[in-house]
Amino acid sequence: MLKEKDYIFSRLNMLIDIGAAACAFLAAHVLRNSLFSPYIAPTLMAPSRLSHYARFMPVFAIAAVIILAANGYYNSQRIRNASHIVKMLAAASLETMAVCISLVYMIYKKDVISRGQMVLAPALLFIFLCIKTAAVKKVLMGLRRRGYNYREILLVGSGARLEEFLRMIESHPFWGFRVKGILTDAPEQWKKGGCIHQAEIVGEARETIEWVEKNPVDEVIFFPEQMSLSDAERILEGCETIGLRTRVAANFFKRRVASVELDYFESVPFVTFSPTRRMDAALFAKYAFDRIAALLFLIIFSPLFMLIILIIKLTSGKGDPIFYRQVRSGLNGKPFILFKFRSMRVGAERELESLRSKSDVTGPVFKMKSDPRVTPIGRILRKLSLDELPQFYNVLKGEMSLVGPRPPIPAEVEKYDRWQRRRLSMKPGITCLWQVMGRNKIDFETWMKLDLQYIDNWSLWLDCTILIRTIFVVLLGYGAS
Repeated sequence: MLKEKDYIFSRLNMLIDIGAAACAFLAAHVLRNSLFSPYIAPTLMAPSRLSHYARFMPVFAIAAVIILAANGYYNSQRIRNASHIVKMLAAASLETMAVCISLVYMIYKKDVISRGQMVLAPALLFIFLCIKTAAVKKVLMGLRRRGYNYREILLVGSGARLEEFLRMIESHPFWGFRVKGILTDAPEQWKKGGCIHQAEIVGEARETIEWVEKNPVDEVIFFPEQMSLSDAERILEGCETIGLRTRVAANFFKRRVASVELDYFESVPFVTFSPTRRMDAALFAKYAFDRIAALLFLIIFSPLFMLIILIIKLTSGKGDPIFYRQVRSGLNGKPFILFKFRSMRVGAERELESLRSKSDVTGPVFKMKSDPRVTPIGRILRKLSLDELPQFYNVLKGEMSLVGPRPPIPAEVEKYDRWQRRRLSMKPGITCLWQVMGRNKIDFETWMKLDLQYIDNWSLWLDCTILIRTIFVVLLGYGAS
């Protein structure tokens, strides 16, 4: 799931590059006609009308983007240096030139299309893309200096390869990695509390699972130096159980996981084990639809929001809040503020412990059918799930999805069994299988299994099915309390 943003960025990059290719083609036409043709071989570079070339412009733009993609330009550039990117762009430009000249002679045999145009356009595209790439890197570096777009990682192991990796991170700040700590497998040499290249040693490798349960990270990277394969595999299995993405600086593990990838940081190979299915194109469509649908919903149903706000205001005391804000655990356990319309009296959280024994469900969650803290208007809002509507704002912010496991309270996550933590490996949603298959009538363990079933079988069609069923469940008020 962590690469969904990289995927979205690459697709936007493609659209921008199609425009850049079109601009390069137009600029090449202007240069050829206005600057070169009057002075350089006028008989060979006679001026021509743009309409003569217009039909070839989309062919050039699409061919350029396909060749750039084939050269790996749209893969994540976190770990690529400038010289590597320039070489890649130069190779892609030369290949585009060769392909386009070939296409001119194969497709446009009857037309006289200037070879000068086909040489100038890829050359200008190379310049445009170098400028664009430098500008994007500059912007992203600025964002990272402000604390955005970082991936927080935990390093497990010891040895020269781990130190080499730390040096690479320090010398490549554009990668956007932030080391939260090192758990060493050589406690005799690397003492807890010490630092390796400014990264603190926070414990021993055998404490990995307990540490990540208390300290949210985006991924764990293993450098098994003195760790036995069985110990390393046990830790890896624990990370997989709780839904945490891992990388290993070697390819000697054979695990049955949802997705296995080979990545490179400079010359160091890593095997990446993803606990969720990797369907980047579908995930891009899912999160693009989330943002668009959330924005349209907030605009179209703004009168309903105003009506609910007015009703809550009229039925509340002076100064009582309209919205209820609560810290929830999002993707990989990272906290965010969830918004709901307030459906309970003010100070209801302070009464929770006195009511916990009356919960209608087992496990760490609290569900009570006739909760005395719920206000009369709040009971109506809950029956129709209208109290959940402000969460479309969370979807618009990218903290939630329309469909996904419901976001838990951090205190509940602390009481999860390890296998239950894997539900945090997918972005939380407004609705899920639990809500359309019984909701509060389902026990906690079945709820958790339904969430993992959703993660393991996720598809766009499944999301559409859940959304349609949610509409009927909400209208009928089934399972709500």
